[in-house]
Amino acid sequence: MNNFLLKEYTPDRIIYLYQPEGRGEWGEIIYNFADGTAKIIKRASENSIWHDNHAIIQIKKCASEEHLSKKFTQAWY
Repeated sequence: MNNFLLKEYTPDRIIYLYQPEGRGEWGEIIYNFADGTAKIIKRASENSIWHDNHAIIQIKKCASEEHLSKKFTQAWY
């Protein structure tokens, strides 16, 4: 599970904070509209490679669908 919080939105990029499992310090993901890439610019403290991968995929999906919520939770099993 990842919690997300929109930090910044500009015509060029979006930055989301993400927090795995609702614990620890938040990480940051940046999405660049020009080339459609997303990358982690700061890893969350309580995470794994699964949390990172799911977070990147989710932000790409949100951006491509133009569904940019201020706050949301992503869950998987």
